[in-house]
Amino acid sequence: MQDPAPIRLRPTVPAPAFPVGASLPQPQPDQRRKRGIIYVRVSKDRPDMISPELQVEHATKLAQGEDIEIVMDPIIDIGKSGRAFDDRSIADIIDMARRREFDVLILWIWSRFGRNLRESLQHLDTLTNYGIEVRAAREDFDGRTTIGKFAIAQMLNIAELESNQKSDSWKDTIERRRRAGLAHGSRGRFGYFRCDACPPPERGKQLLTCPRCKDGILKIDPVTGPILASLYRRYAAGESVRGMVLWLKEQGVKHYTGTDIDAGALYQILDSGFGLGFVRYQIPELLHRTVETPDGGTKLERTSLHRDLTTYLYYRGAHDAVIDDTMECERLWDAYVERRLSSSDDKGHSFRAKYSVSGLLSCAGCRRSMHSMLRAKKVQRPWVNSVPDPRDVLYRCTRHMKFKDCPGNGVYATLAGAEEAVVQWLRDLVEQEPTLETSVGQQAVEVVSNPESPAVEQAVRRLREIEGVLTEITTREDKLTDAVLDGLVSADAARRKRAELETQRAGLRAEEETLKHRLQDQPTVLPRPDRSMFVKILDLWKAADHDDRRSLLKPVIRTVEVSRGRNHSDKYTVYPMWEAPPGPIAL
Repeated sequence: MQDPAPIRLRPTVPAPAFPVGASLPQPQPDQRRKRGIIYVRVSKDRPDMISPELQVEHATKLAQGEDIEIVMDPIIDIGKSGRAFDDRSIADIIDMARRREFDVLILWIWSRFGRNLRESLQHLDTLTNYGIEVRAAREDFDGRTTIGKFAIAQMLNIAELESNQKSDSWKDTIERRRRAGLAHGSRGRFGYFRCDACPPPERGKQLLTCPRCKDGILKIDPVTGPILASLYRRYAAGESVRGMVLWLKEQGVKHYTGTDIDAGALYQILDSGFGLGFVRYQIPELLHRTVETPDGGTKLERTSLHRDLTTYLYYRGAHDAVIDDTMECERLWDAYVERRLSSSDDKGHSFRAKYSVSGLLSCAGCRRSMHSMLRAKKVQRPWVNSVPDPRDVLYRCTRHMKFKDCPGNGVYATLAGAEEAVVQWLRDLVEQEPTLETSVGQQAVEVVSNPESPAVEQAVRRLREIEGVLTEITTREDKLTDAVLDGLVSADAARRKRAELETQRAGLRAEEETLKHRLQDQPTVLPRPDRSMFVKILDLWKAADHDDRRSLLKPVIRTVEVSRGRNHSDKYTVYPMWEAPPGPIAL
């Protein structure tokens, strides 16, 4: 016999009376619209990338179609890999979700969120637990349903598969270059060039080559090649690196990028061993280390290999050494390695700030950075908690120490004096009237100096177009050269066409330089924080270590300019992030 259906008793509520023929009242919809934010990620800034503008456009269309209110500017990560989450804005988005600042996170496609399946699902679960709905404009699945969750996991799995396949392809390419005796990358090298027909290298851009240089083997530069050989011999003989840097400055020798060669650049040149006929590759097992996560799991973290010769394997390269005698090359390399490993310069590198004002001090004479150094040990005060006394930490003008061409003849400051000036500046801000924070003058500065203006966006967009056209011109020149070699085009016709392309390239280069200078002259000025932020910094100052203090100061201070003198009120000038930076001084 079948069990009877259960009966649920409900209290009797009399139905409201409505006039005959009147329509029933409709339920009132929720008055508050869903609040959304857009997240955009691009792994590498290049001409053929899926532009942030395209991703934002698709995400905005989804928001408009779903009546979602976008409450802030898109959060954009440029040059960030999807395989890791530590250096991206996902943690900030989760903090915003914890504070209930938005309801919907909108992506372009799911691979923009991440290409690591396990960590991507963990972060998505965290957002979902905070009540956040995550949508992808081009791959829109409802993550609240079982089928939707399965589809999202599959899309993330495909994204991870694509990333792993690209990684395998790069590994095969690197191994093929190693077997051929080629360096890991195709960038230029000091002391070498490709050929006379190739365009000069430009910093931050891919090195362009002509068909005659496709083998990637560099040739010894007749000018800088002997200088590189001399540098190896002088270092092996015991000459100081600073003396060699000053000698290069006196001789007017520049890096292949056109910049001055300082101590760091010189070590980078010599450490590679390229000038002595070697190519080096990092030991794969030392690239990453396993660390524990706060939730008890583990993950791989990139290891810092800062100037550590022992983390590389050196192979004989296919290029010629700057010294003909192979035995002398071997002897110089052994002497170089022995001195390099015994030098105090090879210290463990950490990304934590060593002092509270690291990277914030600048010289008033040349407006360049300053670096720290300790007093001689015999006059140092006792250390406290493995940290030197702030009065024993000196800052000197880096330009003066490297090249001795600072117009102000170099300035110096102590960590104690710089911290005292910064703290006093913070106290002055706290003591100001709150009405000053929203004054008309301050609002005008924020509007005029807004870096996200249409003119800046247009300039950036035009720069990307120019890069694409320049790449296309180079491709056309390569095809033209191949056609001449194959006898399809006469030399005279190719010469005329190449002249047209060169004229077009020169015009684009000139426009590119103009746009770059215009963007550099446009200061990034941020809105001024309210008074509570400065109060918080002062409250945390005493309990914070140097790295934490640096993190507190970085969002509010652009630079602290140091002048000559002993009076703190005249010696230190603080430039905050809501004011335009001081202009550069030509050297």
